[in-house]
Amino acid sequence: MDHLLLHCVKTRALWNLLFSLFGVAWVLSNSVKETLLGWHEAFVVKTRKKAWQLASLCIFWTVWKERNLLAFGNEVFSLQRLKYSFVCNLWSWVRVFIALSPHSLVSFFEWLDSK
Repeated sequence: MDHLLLHCVKTRALWNLLFSLFGVAWVLSNSVKETLLGWHEAFVVKTRKKAWQLASLCIFWTVWKERNLLAFGNEVFSLQRLKYSFVCNLWSWVRVFIALSPHSLVSFFEWLDSK
């Protein structure tokens, strides 16, 4: 499980995307448990704190959904689709849990990049 959700080459691309969206440097732990226990948001601006808290779970959800599509739906894997799915999932989750969240995907990227 740790390999699939943290260290798989395709999943690692999602982690790198997440870290670049938030402008942070991060080293993942060896296990999902350690990663979640160390998932502090002290360096994240208060307005983006909830988005940071949701981000790791969103990666897990996105990877699990994609895995099921591959295993049970005979889907063709696309790294671009995986990244797009992650970004759209995170944006929709942020819109549910943050009152003054961005209303467009473009403004979501700008919001994440704001300091």
